[in-house]
Amino acid sequence: MSKSGCRAALVSAGGLLLTLSVLCADAHAEYRFLTDSPDAGGNIDADVTPCQRYDRMQPQGTTNPAISTCETVSPDWGGSRQKMADSGWLLQGGVYVGGTFDLLNHDQHPQLYIGQDSTYRANVFLTATYDLSRIGFAGASQLVFNANEQWFSYAGENPTGFAINSLYITQRFNEGRVQLQYGYEELGNQFYGFSLGTNSTTSPAGVGSSIPYEVGFIFNKTAPEINLRLASPDKHFYDRFGVTRSVDPQGPQADWDSNNFWGLKWHIPGAKALFINELGYQTDAAPQQRMMWVRQGVMYNESQFPDFHGGYANHNYAYYLVGDYQLVQTDAAQPFHGFYVNVKTDYAPPDRNVFTGDAGITFYMLGPFGQSYDVFALGYTFDQLSRSFEHMRQASGFTAVDYSRNYSLSYVHRLSRGIYLSNQLSYTVNPIPTPKQPAALTWMSSLSLSY
Repeated sequence: MSKSGCRAALVSAGGLLLTLSVLCADAHAEYRFLTDSPDAGGNIDADVTPCQRYDRMQPQGTTNPAISTCETVSPDWGGSRQKMADSGWLLQGGVYVGGTFDLLNHDQHPQLYIGQDSTYRANVFLTATYDLSRIGFAGASQLVFNANEQWFSYAGENPTGFAINSLYITQRFNEGRVQLQYGYEELGNQFYGFSLGTNSTTSPAGVGSSIPYEVGFIFNKTAPEINLRLASPDKHFYDRFGVTRSVDPQGPQADWDSNNFWGLKWHIPGAKALFINELGYQTDAAPQQRMMWVRQGVMYNESQFPDFHGGYANHNYAYYLVGDYQLVQTDAAQPFHGFYVNVKTDYAPPDRNVFTGDAGITFYMLGPFGQSYDVFALGYTFDQLSRSFEHMRQASGFTAVDYSRNYSLSYVHRLSRGIYLSNQLSYTVNPIPTPKQPAALTWMSSLSLSY
């Protein structure tokens, strides 16, 4: 396997399509264009296949890297990808369908959480990149565009409709040690690392941790943003700072309804600036070197949020600490194969956030049972819910809980090139904050196709 031969598997979590990137020698590194920065000299490596060269044109700087074009149903699109690459363009896309089913027959109308009634979802998306250095942009510069059409049978999971999720420019300087990005984007794709070693619950809490989204990360549509990433000379230590528009404090549906069709509205009533800073240390899996990624972040949101004691809080904030480490390498020829652990903890103030703290651990394996493209994961998450919220609901005559626990077992299997089947069994104690519900045992299955 050549150095650039990264592979990836698709997993579904909380109804959102994610990418669990398989960690090879280039994983987490910044992608390079076919004709990269001036020091590359426009040379093309002779030991890589055309589809591996296309991967160098994939979106830069994201913590959710796209699946390799080598691992799509048709890597070359009958020669079309090469023609587009010659003009500086790369197109990729995918189709996703899935469902979540209650194994304890807790059907209820109206439905209160994902899977309580049989819950279905579908997504079709397209990503395009263009090499802006061809028209005079400084550094290794790129235009990134992503749009999707999504559908959910349970309205409480996510809004249904069309959305532009990314429309931004990214520029890299000093061999990738400095990266500037600006435009419209979901900052959850650039910070925290939701796609690595995380598991989902069957509640509307979302992906990995609900807290960064509760405090203001936007999803489903997009928001204006700018972020700057600075790395040390060896590229292991980094600092990343970003500013974006907060999600509407009333929630994702209100944010969706206030936006325009394209999702490119500059201002949403009540949604002010959100600031985030992340410090991290990163090493890639390589022969005699295990992958490690530790990051901690601080978020601050200038928007007003309802205070459970009455009135409004003038801002919101959160802290997070997340770490991934490769415990064992199982294949010296493909060092990304092995056992990993992900640990995380998050905090947000309890007077204005329903989910106020969490801690979780997930063990996952890349390439289990001799299946190079498969992923296996076993996870546990504890969510601390706000006592202030609980007391407020009880004072209004409703039942409420102050914690939730989730246990999950998942497996992603490659059916054929570009086609993956994901299955997950989850057991959740207190699946929603209010009203109190019996423990939920759900099965989630999804099928994804990448082209």
